[in-house]
Amino acid sequence: MTSVSTRVGWMVVAALAAAVTARVPPARRLPLAIGVRGVERRILIAAYPIVVFAGLARRRALSVAAGALAVLHIVASVRARGGRRPHPIDDGSLCFRLVTANLLCSNSDISRLSDEIAAEDADVVLLQEVTPEVLAVLRRSCLWSAYPHRRVAARPEYHGAATFSRFPVVHDEVLDVAGSPMLRTDLATPRGRVRVVNVHTVAPLTRGQARRWDRQMAWLGAFADADASPVILAGDFNATGDHAPFRRLLRGGLRDAFDAVGRGSGATWPSGHRFLPALLRLDHVVTGDGIGVGSLRAVPSVGSDHARLVAELGIPDPLHSDGQASGSFSPV
Repeated sequence: MTSVSTRVGWMVVAALAAAVTARVPPARRLPLAIGVRGVERRILIAAYPIVVFAGLARRRALSVAAGALAVLHIVASVRARGGRRPHPIDDGSLCFRLVTANLLCSNSDISRLSDEIAAEDADVVLLQEVTPEVLAVLRRSCLWSAYPHRRVAARPEYHGAATFSRFPVVHDEVLDVAGSPMLRTDLATPRGRVRVVNVHTVAPLTRGQARRWDRQMAWLGAFADADASPVILAGDFNATGDHAPFRRLLRGGLRDAFDAVGRGSGATWPSGHRFLPALLRLDHVVTGDGIGVGSLRAVPSVGSDHARLVAELGIPDPLHSDGQASGSFSPV
C-alpha cells in the first residue's frame, strides 16, 4: 500500500511541477499557461499532504520535492498580497462607496440585479457587459432613477459599460484601450477631480487576445501615471494577482484595494454555481495614491457569473486638482 501511495504522491508532485512551468518564459504567454497561473496557488495546496505523507513514510526524495512546491506556494501567496502596506482612510477624508459589477450580458435577471445594486446605496457604480438590451432594462430600473449623473457606452456582447454617479461628471469619453472600449468619467468631488475608468479587458483565451490583454494592462498603467489627479481603475480585469501583466500594473503608485483590506481569497469568478465555489479574483478596484481604502467585499450578483465588489474609499483634503478635466494622454 505504501508503494502505491508513493507512486500516487510522485504523480501529484509531477502534475504540480508541470503546472509551475507555466511561470517560465515564453510558456507563460500561452493562453493555457495564463489559465494555469490563475489557479496555481490553489492547486499547490495539494503539496502539503504529500509532505506529511512523505515524512511519515520516510520517503526523503518525495518529501524534498513536495516541500519545495509547498515553499513555492508560501512565497507566491506572500507575493500575491503585493507586499504593500494598507492605505487607510484618513480623518477628514471624503468617504464614498463604489460598486463594480459585471452584469453578464445574457443575464435574464438584470431587473433584480439592478435592484440589488441600487440597494448598496453606493456613490459611484460601474457596470460592465451593458448591451443595448441590458440598457433598456436599466432605464426602467430604480438604479437609473437613483443617480443624477450617468454615462453609458452600450455595446453588443461583452464590452459595453455604464457609470452612475452622485458626483457631477466633468469629463467623459470612451477610451480605446488596445482595441477595447473602456468608459472614462472624471468626477467633480468636494475634494477635487477624480478620474475613474470602467475596466473590462479581453479574456486571454487565444494568443492574440493574450497579447492584447498584456498591452491593455500597460495602457492602463500609463494612463494612471499621465495625470497627477487621483485615479480609480475598477471592473473586470480578467486577471488575478498571480498574472505578471497585472502585477506590473501595480508597480507604480497603484494598489489593489484587496491587498489593503482584503480577507480570504476575494474570488469573484465563477459565481452563482451551487457546487462550484468562486476560484479566481478577476474583478478588482485599483486605486492611485491619495485614495484610502476602508473595506472591500465581494457579493454574489443574481444571474451573473461574477460577484460584484463593494468598496469603501476615502479622498483626503486637499487634492492636487482644480476640479476640471485637464491634461492629455497618449496610449503606449
